[in-house]
Amino acid sequence: MTRILIFLLWLVLLAGTITVLMTFDSRISGEAFGQAFDSPSWFVLGALAALFFATIYATHKIKDILQLPAKIRAKDAEAKRERGVAALTRGLEAVAVGDAADASHHARVAQKHLHDLSLTRLLTAQAAQLSGDEDAARSSFSAMLEAPETEFLGLKGLYAQAIKRGDQKKAQEYAERAFALRANAGWAFHSVVDLGLERGAWGETRDAVAKGKRNNLIDPEKADRAAAALFTADAYAARASDDPETALSEAEAALKLAPALAPAASLAAELYADKGKTGKAAAVIETAFSKEAHPALIRAFDQIYRNETPEKRAEKLNKLAAKNPDAAEAALLRARAANLAGEHATAMTALEPLIKTGPDAHVYTLMSVAAAGLHGEKAGKGWLERAASAPRDPRPGADGAFHFTRAGWARLVREFMDHGRLAPPPLEDVGQPITEDELRLLTAPPVADAEPPPPANEEPQPADEAAVTETSATGDDNADTGEVVDEAASDEEPPTTDEEVERAAAAARLTP
Repeated sequence: MTRILIFLLWLVLLAGTITVLMTFDSRISGEAFGQAFDSPSWFVLGALAALFFATIYATHKIKDILQLPAKIRAKDAEAKRERGVAALTRGLEAVAVGDAADASHHARVAQKHLHDLSLTRLLTAQAAQLSGDEDAARSSFSAMLEAPETEFLGLKGLYAQAIKRGDQKKAQEYAERAFALRANAGWAFHSVVDLGLERGAWGETRDAVAKGKRNNLIDPEKADRAAAALFTADAYAARASDDPETALSEAEAALKLAPALAPAASLAAELYADKGKTGKAAAVIETAFSKEAHPALIRAFDQIYRNETPEKRAEKLNKLAAKNPDAAEAALLRARAANLAGEHATAMTALEPLIKTGPDAHVYTLMSVAAAGLHGEKAGKGWLERAASAPRDPRPGADGAFHFTRAGWARLVREFMDHGRLAPPPLEDVGQPITEDELRLLTAPPVADAEPPPPANEEPQPADEAAVTETSATGDDNADTGEVVDEAASDEEPPTTDEEVERAAAAARLTP
């Protein structure tokens, strides 16, 4: 409709122009090219207009004729490009299917028809990988690094090849370069973190985690836990290098992010105590224990007050237990405090729930101290023997020390980052609980040994000597039980490490 209207307007314009020209009565005379002419002015003007439009039309046609070869070439190039793109698409489909032969064929067709090699290099590299030609694949991936639009894809391919052949150094280089190009690339982030942990590059890994957090590649809570664990690993490395100031600084940074992290808390407490800041050391342990109880915190707390009187130590242990009263470690603290205070019956009462639910060596050891304090050393022998054969606490640092290899720290960082714990829980609880009957028998006072009858040829003693002997024997018996042993047992430090428990059990077996 619009075209018809435009055509009608042109007709009206042409008719109007002719009408105007026909009204001219004048004539135009002249000479051109040796020829004289004398024509009406409307005719001359119309002829000039017609010549003008004819020239324009002829010019356009000549231009189209001159451009015809270029248009033919462009059309051929477009058709060739379409064939190349089609081959590229089919080649990528073949790669997805796993057809190496078809992928290689279409890669060659795409290379033949596409002048932009950056479009075909990825297909060529993947086809070579499917065919098992790693050298050709590596060459294609390396060529992709030359073009900015394919550099990232080339780095990813080279990284995968480096990992496959075990070249950790090259893999780290490619992953870091890719992460620098694309800070939001998840595979590059995880690769940099994993390879950094394997190398023990705690600081570099921490920087990568911070960058990933900014680009939403990792949950903020996981990132904070990872940073805390990495600060802790750096702190222990600094202490091993005799740099306590750096170790304390790193441990403090870890505790700001994760106040319950037991390795950081125990190390910070130790370093504070070395500086004479026992109050600050105890505050660190109490804060960590209130959030998550751990045996290493108890041992670190013991070390802070190791030079105090038993009564003072018992008071401090009870204060720590009150920070997390429902934890199993709080029961151990109350039992330990009771033993130090000479309240062995209270210690046994505190330990009974743990004894019934699968005790470990530490529980048995504390029970032996309480039993010895109540009924004499013979009563503690059975508990010590059980301690020697009981399972040890499987948690890292249960003995109070966090001496890990680089691989151990890497595992701890991953576990704490992903799950907020130091190690996976054991597959099953290996502790064997004690029944009520067994507990009653073990906590009962030992039966006194019957005195052997006098030899037949022995003459009866005089009454005075018999009385003296009886008094002496009674005194010896009293020495085996009662408050004398109670006092000694309460002052004596119970064995804590596996070796100390086994030595104590061996000594108990040799004692008649």
